[in-house]
Amino acid sequence: MRSHTTHPSWLRHRSRRPWPAFFSRAFPLLALLALLLLTAALPGCLSMPKMLGGTSDVTLILDGEQVHEVTLAMGNMLTLDMRDPSLSGYVFAGTLFDPDQLRLDGIVRPDSGRVRYMFAATAKGESDIQIKIKKEEPGYRPDVYKRVHVTIK
Repeated sequence: MRSHTTHPSWLRHRSRRPWPAFFSRAFPLLALLALLLLTAALPGCLSMPKMLGGTSDVTLILDGEQVHEVTLAMGNMLTLDMRDPSLSGYVFAGTLFDPDQLRLDGIVRPDSGRVRYMFAATAKGESDIQIKIKKEEPGYRPDVYKRVHVTIK
């Protein structure tokens, strides 16, 4: 003898699919639409930090060459990171730059044997930054250690 189980009416008339038939036909179109929207929105999201005032600050590592060049947006920071010349018996002997276009915000000497000069771009134009060094002994004239041509847009 077979046992017969009765099911509630809502279960007996239920469709075999867990979603209405509309979604089974529209799902590929909805998935394609979502993919297209994601593809179109992703480049905009990547540039969002800049649009919302994100940073365009520049850090130059001044190892090797003496002469460097950089383009910077007005209002942003320029950090010049270089080897500390005191490791070779030299001292800094001054920094030349146009104060109408650049402002020296600080000189940082971390424990890593490096020096960082931090400038703020205050006006559009072009300017050269010259960082000079000399031997710590008397009688030596300063030499240009690093020269950076800065274009501020």
